[in-house]
Amino acid sequence: MKKSLDPAAIFYLIISAIELSVGVVANGYIVALNCIDWAKSRTLSSYDKIITGLAFSRFCLQFLVTLNNISSKVYQNIFDRFQILQPYLVIWMFINQVSLCFASCLSVFYCVKIATFNQSLCSCLKLKISKLVPWLLWGSVLYCLVTTVAFTLFSYSYCVSSHNSTDRLSTNSTISDNINNLLEFTFLIHSVGSIFPLILFIASSVLLIISLWRHIRKMNLNSDLNQNFRNPNTDAHMRALRSVVSFFIVYNIYYVASTFPIGNPSYFNDEWKYTVCIFIAAAYPSVHSIILILGNPKLKLASANILNSANSCFRKVTS
Repeated sequence: MKKSLDPAAIFYLIISAIELSVGVVANGYIVALNCIDWAKSRTLSSYDKIITGLAFSRFCLQFLVTLNNISSKVYQNIFDRFQILQPYLVIWMFINQVSLCFASCLSVFYCVKIATFNQSLCSCLKLKISKLVPWLLWGSVLYCLVTTVAFTLFSYSYCVSSHNSTDRLSTNSTISDNINNLLEFTFLIHSVGSIFPLILFIASSVLLIISLWRHIRKMNLNSDLNQNFRNPNTDAHMRALRSVVSFFIVYNIYYVASTFPIGNPSYFNDEWKYTVCIFIAAAYPSVHSIILILGNPKLKLASANILNSANSCFRKVTS
C-alpha cells in the first residue's frame, strides 16, 4: 500500500466516492420504492420489474467498479496477480452483462409499447410483451450465466496451464504476457457475449427514435397554426424522445469506455486515457438511473415527496 497519496490520486478517490454515492442512492431508491410497492400490492408492472432488475444490477456494478477504482489507487499492484484479476473479471463479466441485457430488455419494452409501426408483428408483441417480460429477464440472467461460466472455465484452464509462468509485474515493466493474454481473452468473450444484447438495444432504440420522430412531425403538421398553442401530446412525445436518445447515448458511451481498454492493454500504461474510461464506466450506473427517475412520474413524484419531507425536517431542526 502506498504510504501517501498524491493530490491527483486523492482527487480520483473523491470523484469515485461521489459516483458511488450517487449510484447507490439512485439505484437503491428505485429498488426500495418498487419493493415497497410490491410488498403492498404483491404485484409489479412489467416496466417496474425491468427497472428493478436493472437498478439492482447497476447497484452491484457501481460497487464493483468503485472497488476497482479505489483498490487500484490505494493498492497499486493489487491486480498484477493473475489469481486476483481473474476472479474479479469473472464477477465483472456477469454483473456487467446482466446490466447490459436488462438495459436491452428495457429498450425493447419501450419500443414495443411506444412505437407506432403498423406491422402485425408489432401489434402482436404489444399484446404479449407484459407476459414475455419475466421470460426476457430470466432468459437474460441465464444467457449471462452461460457466458460467464464459459469464460470462467476457459480462463481457469489458461491459469492452470500458465501456473509456472511469471504472473507478477516488475517495477518498470508493462503488463506481463500472462495478464495481457487474460485481458485479450476477456475482451473476446465479453464482445461475443454482449454482441446480441447490443444489437438488440441499438435496433430497438433506433426504431423507437424513428417512430417518435415521425409521430411528432405528424402531430406538428396536424396542429393548429396558432404559434401560442402547444399540443401537450407533442410535449410528452418530445420528453420521451429526449429520454430515449439520452439512454442510447449513455449506453453506447459506457459500452465503449468499459470494453475498449480491455481490448487495448496499452491503455493501462496511459494513466490519462485509463482514468477517463474508468470515470465514464463508473458514472453510467448512476447517470441513466437518474434519467429513469426524472422520466418516470411515479419515481419523480416519490422523490419530490422525500425531498420535501427532508427539507421540512431540516427546517424544524434548524428553527
